[in-house]
Amino acid sequence: MCTKFFTCLFICLGIGLQTAICQQPDNRSVKTVQPELQKKKINFFIVSKRKKGKLDLATRYNVMRSKIKGFFCRKQFVAIIAGDTKQACSKIINRMKKKDARLGTVWFDSHGMFKKGYSLFFIGQDELSYITLKDSAISSQFERLNPYTDEESRFVIGSCYGGATYTRSSIDYKDSSRMNGDSLMIALGNTIRNGKVYASESWVMTKPGLFRRRPSVGGFPGRKLFRDICYEPAWKNMGVWNQYDVGTGIVKRSNPVTLDRYGNLIIRGVPFTHERSFRKSYHKKLSRLESNLYK
Repeated sequence: MCTKFFTCLFICLGIGLQTAICQQPDNRSVKTVQPELQKKKINFFIVSKRKKGKLDLATRYNVMRSKIKGFFCRKQFVAIIAGDTKQACSKIINRMKKKDARLGTVWFDSHGMFKKGYSLFFIGQDELSYITLKDSAISSQFERLNPYTDEESRFVIGSCYGGATYTRSSIDYKDSSRMNGDSLMIALGNTIRNGKVYASESWVMTKPGLFRRRPSVGGFPGRKLFRDICYEPAWKNMGVWNQYDVGTGIVKRSNPVTLDRYGNLIIRGVPFTHERSFRKSYHKKLSRLESNLYK
């Protein structure tokens, strides 16, 4: 009885071991697929290289804090200073290849120029607008990023008026022009061909700062010239962002965005203009816009 029991036990163990050995190749084949789908993502903060003889305190501040952030979160976040689009994309690609990673969030930190009458942002000496992105010399650089993007990649135009869709009065009040921020978002998204693009209808401020869950890029500039009546559309659209989904081809409204400590995109649940502490000051400024302040 005892002998028969142990004989049966050894047979069962032998069958189980044989089954496990036979299944190993299947397990290995699954594992060869998974890493491709689970590549780690790296977030980038792109800042323009400073022009000689020109001091830009806001940009210098962003360079300093993004470099510090990159030092402590180097596995997930990289700050890049670039002289042009080609250099920025090359640095991104080099890091992607080195880390065998995919693109997470890319924030293009830049100034906008309301007086030009259309939405834009800069990467070093290159001006990016819906017009210049038609130039293959510019668009081909972004197309190089395609192999490293997926539907979860996020691209943020971090310039004032980068996503503006309203009609803006000219500085001298003689004519008006549509800002075409949606066209800029679409043009950028169509060169990258994946993910989503975000941009603001109004100002993108550096105070109280990025990398936090607070209002972050909310607020308005303090200089007197921004209280000129020509800036009324920007005042009325404070806290309004737009999102372009490359996959669906749809542009729609979005709440304000910010970056967390690792450079991941965060969309706020409530626009900062709805907060009680901000509304009184905001409506006061909006009701007191004047003419001939822009000089």
